[in-house]
Amino acid sequence: MIRKREPHWQSAAERARVAAELIEEAESLTKTGGIASPAEVDRDKLPPPLRLEVPPPPPPPPPAPPANHADSAAPPPVAAPVAEPPAPAPAPVPAARAAAARGDRDGALAVLDAALDTAPDDAALLVERALTLAAGGRYAAAQRDLERVLHNDPTQAIALTALGVLLSRKGLWAEAVAHLKRAVEVEPGRAAAWYQLGEALNHLDDLGGAREAYERAVELEPRNSRALYGLGIVLDRLNRPEDATHMYRRSREAASR
Repeated sequence: MIRKREPHWQSAAERARVAAELIEEAESLTKTGGIASPAEVDRDKLPPPLRLEVPPPPPPPPPAPPANHADSAAPPPVAAPVAEPPAPAPAPVPAARAAAARGDRDGALAVLDAALDTAPDDAALLVERALTLAAGGRYAAAQRDLERVLHNDPTQAIALTALGVLLSRKGLWAEAVAHLKRAVEVEPGRAAAWYQLGEALNHLDDLGGAREAYERAVELEPRNSRALYGLGIVLDRLNRPEDATHMYRRSREAASR
């Protein structure tokens, strides 16, 4: 009997390689041995093997933007549009003065008349209308308005001063002095009343009283050119020419500023 000759391994490395191939082949058979082939399915009437297809995983979500406190806050509510209120009508006195400045004296009087229809005893409106009337030479109507104010309130210094000026324009100096003295008693700080009192007293030849009234006006308003000039006239009449010249110079300087 001829004995089959065993393969001769050349080396330990070659024996290890062959053993590894055999092990790998055995493992592959073990992995596929549990799955029936199509011929085995027909022969043994087994249900066909299930083919499971796993869907691919969904793509990862995009990275979230960095947290921003301003973005995370809810947007402010949108306010509903609000209609603009109508512009208020200008006050009657400023409106009348604006009209008079444009040379529209009748328009100024119309504004004041309309305002006095609703407030017939308003002192400011009556005085303003009296001044507007006097500027147009309507002295009688102006005097009635001023006397109406003083009837309601005899301490209205501006009405007393305005009435004194009105009477001075009419040449009624003594009556003017009475109202102007009352005005400076009620409101001693009113330079215009002191100046007008000096004018009236000067026309009545009360030079001492006129000088004191002019000086008081200049104390209150050192740059009152008219009061300085009136004081110069009184000093001239009092035979004080050097003092008078000094006042005339001050008057020119004040008027040029």
